[in-house]
Parts: sequence; C-alpha cells; structure tokens
Amino acid sequence: MLMIPALAVLALGAAGAGPVNAAATPAEGTAGRALAVSEDLHRCDGKAQLNAAVLTKSAAETIGENGVFVPVTDASIQVTGPAAAVATDQLIVTFTGEAELGGQPNVLNPVVDSMQVRILVNGAPLPPGAVAFTTDAGQSDALQACTTVSGPGPHVVTVEWRLFDFANNSALTGTLNSWELHVEQND
Repeated sequence: MLMIPALAVLALGAAGAGPVNAAATPAEGTAGRALAVSEDLHRCDGKAQLNAAVLTKSAAETIGENGVFVPVTDASIQVTGPAAAVATDQLIVTFTGEAELGGQPNVLNPVVDSMQVRILVNGAPLPPGAVAFTTDAGQSDALQACTTVSGPGPHVVTVEWRLFDFANNSALTGTLNSWELHVEQND
C-alpha cells in the first residue's frame, strides 16, 4: 500500500519542478530548444508533434567484423526543417530491431564483444553515441535519441552499426533483422 503513494510522488516529481541534482539545473530556456544541463545529461524539449515517419524492414542484413561503422542498408529518413532560418524542430528518433552476434569464443564469458549501433542526423552522431545493441546469439533491442534541427531544408536521419571485437581474437558476424526506424518531428 505504501508503494503506490511513493510511486505517485516519484512520477509527479519527475514531471514537475526539475532535476533532483541541483548541480544539474538547466539554464532557463524556451520549450522546443535543446538545453545543456550537464556533461552527462542532454535535455531535448519539444512542443506539438508536426510529423512522424516510420520505416520498417524485415529482410536480414549481415556484416562481418570490420572495425568501422557502416550504414544499416535502407535505414534513412529525410525530414524537412522549419521554414524560418532561426527556428528549430525537435527530432525524437527510435531504432529497434532483432540483433544477433555470432563468432564469440564463448557467449557465457563476461560481455566483451558486441554489435554497436548509433543514430546520426546530417552525418553527426547523436547522444548517447554508439551503444552495445547486442552481445549474444539473439535478442530484440532499441536505441532512442533526441536532437533539434535548425533552419529550412532537408535533414537526414540514418543508422550505422559495427562489430566490436574486444580482444581482437574472434571472427564475428552480425545480423540485423526486422528493424524499425521511427522519427518524430515536433515544433
């Protein structure tokens, strides 16, 4: 019984006055603009939704160990920025998919090898940057990022991936299957 009021307080606190850590208090700003909060925290506020685009692909794609990021084939959505040169729009980007990493010496060992994924807008990686999407023989995973884009014209959202061989002692292969790229554009 005590847990329900505690959860309500947590939910109201999260939606309310601001961050818990006073040192991470953001600068005052207008909603719809990315505000620097701290080195580890990225705030990305928006307003009303303007557009949503979803791209799905069910065919599997496989890469070998390469050490560099390569584009996820067909994972690209173009959005048109705001008409005014000084205006900004918020983009919330989500990438989900079924991922499989093969070739590890023993999947029961501590996690060291991984398939890494990152989201880019106009060729620049978004925070949090590259993340481990999977470390084993198959799972579904997701990555979400938020940013703002300025000015009119096209802005391109893409996804890249690579295989990371921690000890450089494996012949890794990675497969992405049944992925979805979702871009929400807000004022």
